[in-house]
Amino acid sequence: MNCIVVHYSEIAIKRGNRDFFERKLVDNMKGSLKGTGCYGIRRLYGSITIELGENPDLERISGKLQKIPGIYNFSFAICCQREIGDLKKALDSVAKKRKIKTFAMSSARSYKKFKYSSKELNEILGEYVRNKHGWKVDLSEPDAKFFVEINEKNALVYAEKIRGMGGLPVSSGGRLVCLLSGGIDSPVAALELMKRGCSIVFVHFHNWSRQQDTVRDKVERIVKVLSGYQPRTRLYMVPFGEIQRSLIMKVPAKCRMIVYRRVMLAIANRIAEKEKALGFVTGDSVGQVASQTLENLGVIYRMASLPVFAPLIGRNKDEIIRKAEEIGTYELSILPYSDCCSFLVDRHPETRARIEDIETIESGLDIDKLVSEAVEKSEIKVFPDSEELV
Repeated sequence: MNCIVVHYSEIAIKRGNRDFFERKLVDNMKGSLKGTGCYGIRRLYGSITIELGENPDLERISGKLQKIPGIYNFSFAICCQREIGDLKKALDSVAKKRKIKTFAMSSARSYKKFKYSSKELNEILGEYVRNKHGWKVDLSEPDAKFFVEINEKNALVYAEKIRGMGGLPVSSGGRLVCLLSGGIDSPVAALELMKRGCSIVFVHFHNWSRQQDTVRDKVERIVKVLSGYQPRTRLYMVPFGEIQRSLIMKVPAKCRMIVYRRVMLAIANRIAEKEKALGFVTGDSVGQVASQTLENLGVIYRMASLPVFAPLIGRNKDEIIRKAEEIGTYELSILPYSDCCSFLVDRHPETRARIEDIETIESGLDIDKLVSEAVEKSEIKVFPDSEELV
């Protein structure tokens, strides 16, 4: 195999904006594939090709491509001239190690000046494979399917399509700030928005006086996993201990969880402004915990200056866990440590908060000062940009 052919789905229907989305996808691929033995990316009509160097690590490349939003599927292919003889040689190389009894051919032409139609190409190449290997043609359930693409530059021959994430390229849809708790839900929520083209900036609130090393290591490892799905990632580590001590003195234990989360959103407002973000991402799911009743979420979200997106809002916990396992964050998320929101709250917290009551409690707090100090003391961890392919 000497190249990879990448296909997308949603990008193809973008019409006048297709070029923009393709370029975003190519940029993300360049960042992700740096150092893997890939040395060039070329946009064609309806697909993208990647050239491979000598002895490429195909398993590593495959793993990276499967984590790039916008890719519907990809294949390791042989690139050859648009001549029947070259196509037959390429088919021999693709087919020679296969132990099968039936096969099918699938040809496509984006280069319409090619002298054979797709149907004619299927017949010519299918007959060649049948005679050469003795396999039977089965168009319904073949043991293997061989694909031939004729494009404006050359021809591609391959036999397997590897499924990608689909969706849209990261950074094609704007920037969001994700409130990353360190639990199971918020990493999954972040990835759901990445798949829709959003780039994510992560914000974690910590009380390092309690578990400094554990918190830092766990959260950074989660973000490192998620950074595999987008090429450039920033993490804000926001100190919350002093804020909690201030709140504990003036906020009833029953309402602390709600006020904690509202102050977190107030801090996130400042970070979103700094990052030119267009909204927030949370891992909320209706009714999962006390702070996630409809009444409480309504009160909490009132503090946000931008829209709050909660892509897991209707998901069951087992569905979220399965997704976390799939993306590689679950084992990290279940590592033990106490998050800020559980610190000194009532055993039976408020489940039907009223905005008037919460704002009355908050009137005795200098929230602007607390927010400014927290933002100023925040640490920013940057997961380095990858250099472009040569």
